[in-house]
Amino acid sequence: MTGMQAGAGTAQSAVTYANLWQDGRWLRNATVQIDAGGKVAGVSASTPAAGAAIPGLTVPGIVNAHCHAFQRALGAWTQRAAGSHDDFWSWREAMYALAGRLQRDDLEAITARCYLELLRGGYTSVAEFLYLHRLGDRRALDADEAIALAARRTGMRLTLLPTLYQHSDFGGAPPRPGQLPFVRDTTQFLEDWRELGRRYPAGGAVALGVAFHSLRAVDIDTIGRVHAALQGDALCRCVHIHVAEQPAEVTGCQRQHGLPPVALLASRGLLSPKWALVHATHASEAELTQVRAAQATVVLCPTTEADLGDGCPVIAPFLEAGGRMAIGSDSNIGRSSIDELRQLEWSQRLARGRRNVFSVANEPAVADRLLRITHAGGQHAIGAAGGADFVTYDAQAGDWELQASADYLGSLVFDSAAPRARAVLIGGRWVMRDGTHPEEVEIESRYRETIGRLRRDIQSGQQHE
Repeated sequence: MTGMQAGAGTAQSAVTYANLWQDGRWLRNATVQIDAGGKVAGVSASTPAAGAAIPGLTVPGIVNAHCHAFQRALGAWTQRAAGSHDDFWSWREAMYALAGRLQRDDLEAITARCYLELLRGGYTSVAEFLYLHRLGDRRALDADEAIALAARRTGMRLTLLPTLYQHSDFGGAPPRPGQLPFVRDTTQFLEDWRELGRRYPAGGAVALGVAFHSLRAVDIDTIGRVHAALQGDALCRCVHIHVAEQPAEVTGCQRQHGLPPVALLASRGLLSPKWALVHATHASEAELTQVRAAQATVVLCPTTEADLGDGCPVIAPFLEAGGRMAIGSDSNIGRSSIDELRQLEWSQRLARGRRNVFSVANEPAVADRLLRITHAGGQHAIGAAGGADFVTYDAQAGDWELQASADYLGSLVFDSAAPRARAVLIGGRWVMRDGTHPEEVEIESRYRETIGRLRRDIQSGQQHE
């Protein structure tokens, strides 16, 4: 094989951008110097030769801090009501039906298509929250391998988050049939972690963190034991968990433990700068204060949270007080970082009854503030410093050329229907140029064949139930 493996473009020592966003301001004809490790060594103004500067708007690549790539296959399939009351819990049944039929090659095909779309949507790094592990071969970590191969094929940076999942609800309730592909006991989980450490050593193409699916799916005492076992492991760059996504989870946690989810984690001394709390939709102001005090990160997934009817957190005061926030594509009903930023602000407007919710006195431009926060927060959520990762959008993205430079990013985020990256540089290497990716034809073909077959299989199975 295989395109990006054969060289995700030649390593660059310098790239000149016509319009480069840096720390809330636009630099004209800015040359980015890149060191041998793929890091930014400096940025300087230049007078490029005719045609040498990359045209368009260039912004830093964003970390997708929460992704379930296999759920990309659900797409429009879940946009038909499952009954008189359709919600997160009924959507979950459709997700189980898909997960139970996936094989290794299916997962790789779906993930490669998902990651290609995420690249076009402005993401250059992804944290894959993976609770599938053994698919066709129950002895092998073939799901983890499929994800890594898809990242390699596309050129996407990958932080792999093997996820512990054991129960269906608080109190150690046994897993439901649809959850059985996700379940591992603690001993097996730690053995698998050591195997992944051998496959993906520090400094390689795949970084490692660890995830606990939720406090519903993993008992708090088990979380404490596993966390303690991995705390000194240098390979474990971050710890992620779904938390307070649904009111029923908050109620169940209070019933079982006498505390809501975030407060429970804090009471056990688990929160730290390495932790990322995904959703926190129904976390209280006091709990968000605990998150901020621990220097942990809240990961919001606005398009998925809207699609599933999760709700809208009160997050602006948390950010004004210095809290960290990242964004993620989660179920991948949306695959654009620009769309996530737009949905994030619009959801807050609907919930709060006012406009420009995320503006503050010294940063009135919402788009610029959200990009700054989520760029830094995403890197913190995966425990990684950024490299020379840049995404360029063309002149048609939001008619930005007709605006003052202070409104360039606002045009891209709020006045562009569906901006797609024209050029993507990751670690100083070109992954995409002129709107094309060297593997896109094969990726698209494999995805279409896989989805067609899976949906036929699932529909056939439903007809026979």
